[in-house]
Amino acid sequence: MSRSQNVLLILSDEHRPGALGCAGHPHVETPTLDSLAAEGVRFTDAYCSSPLCVPSRASFATGRYVHEIGYWDNAAPYDGTPPSWGHHLTDHGVDHTTIGKLHFQPDVDDGFDDQVLTSHMETQDTFGLYRDPPHVRPGGRARIERAGPVPDGEAWYNADGPDHVCDENRFERAVEWIERRGERDDDEPWLLSVNPLIPHFPLEVEQSYYDLYPVADMDLPVDCPSVDDHPALEQLRNHFDGRDLDEEALRRTRSAYYGLVTALDDYVGDLLDALDRTDQAEDTLVIYTSDHGEMLGDHDLWWKCCMYEQSAGVPLIVRGPDIDVGRTVETPVSLLDVLPTMTDALGIPADPAWRGTSLLPFATGKREPNPDRTVFSEYHAHGVGRGFYMIRRSCYKYVHYLNGPDQLFDLDADPKELENLADHPDHRDVRKSLEAALRDLVDPVEADARAQEDQRRRRELSDDDGPSNTDPH
Repeated sequence: MSRSQNVLLILSDEHRPGALGCAGHPHVETPTLDSLAAEGVRFTDAYCSSPLCVPSRASFATGRYVHEIGYWDNAAPYDGTPPSWGHHLTDHGVDHTTIGKLHFQPDVDDGFDDQVLTSHMETQDTFGLYRDPPHVRPGGRARIERAGPVPDGEAWYNADGPDHVCDENRFERAVEWIERRGERDDDEPWLLSVNPLIPHFPLEVEQSYYDLYPVADMDLPVDCPSVDDHPALEQLRNHFDGRDLDEEALRRTRSAYYGLVTALDDYVGDLLDALDRTDQAEDTLVIYTSDHGEMLGDHDLWWKCCMYEQSAGVPLIVRGPDIDVGRTVETPVSLLDVLPTMTDALGIPADPAWRGTSLLPFATGKREPNPDRTVFSEYHAHGVGRGFYMIRRSCYKYVHYLNGPDQLFDLDADPKELENLADHPDHRDVRKSLEAALRDLVDPVEADARAQEDQRRRRELSDDDGPSNTDPH
């Protein structure tokens, strides 16, 4: 890079990667994010390192895999160790502010000293401590069935009050922050991280957004009811209690979710407008991504917590100085690559403990990504008795389960992940190679045993008689 850049990081919550106009979705309207992709680079195959809020965010904060840091579930929020990228920026003198959801343990040194309208894990979701057997989540089905519209101005994400912790106020504060920063005379680079809750549940959206997506016109989930009776996935289906919903309810959840995505897109537009108004856009790397996806009934699954594309995949778009225009990169990448990408733009070194690699050389066309690049994800939390692990390389996705048969998908030939090739003789060598790559990263049995033991210990220390918090953000 010719000079240090500012960084605007927008990390939403539960945005499935296909829910973008620029990704070819037949219904979702995302003009802001489509324009961002048209002016920059979209990474089509990006993944989180664990498809659940707290583990994904702890992994992202530290740049390390979940099995390395031990934040396994939604009752284990990040407590400041190991150091975060916030600590790293402070150590290198970079001005940084975070607005919105962090989902860390409250009142700890998490490295993010300037926090605005923050939400942390005040009430922990302890279902991840009760995995043998997993419990059915009370209210899980009702959470799906109540999807629908609310009057404009009365949605949970835009409640009244200047200090209310809601997304509308978070974006307003972010716009004000950008405007104030634009009035300063110094050329020191800054980083602003904006972390909204939407399009996360609850699937309740303003009527005007809901009306953009007439229920009768909405698509239905893929593979629903599912033809796969995989033991781990059956546990998840039972846990969330979302099977056998009528067609109207299935379409209604999509109308509400797509409406939330479009509301988010409008808010992102406010941030980009502020960059333009203050003449900071040309000096700012903008990164849009999410902490994980959302199943929305595909494969008879809800929320996230699995390795299908809709859950483990995330959108990832970058735009900024020297970034190629209107390009897509299909090589698999990870959320953990965002950290060294940010420090690369800021002109400071990456932490050598981080697992990711800067994406700027790929996004600027200075280097072609390695076609054999391997991306890793794992899951150790509620709804399943044992952990499972994912390796993505080239067109193949391999999922290794400790309580069921493995899965292998050719995503080029089978993007809906309907044909498991794990036992196909023509793919024996592919499976063997991907399993070896997995075992180079982690001992699956050992990591699962550590997670289970830690969850048992925390369960015994808990005062609860059973799992709690049925509707976590």
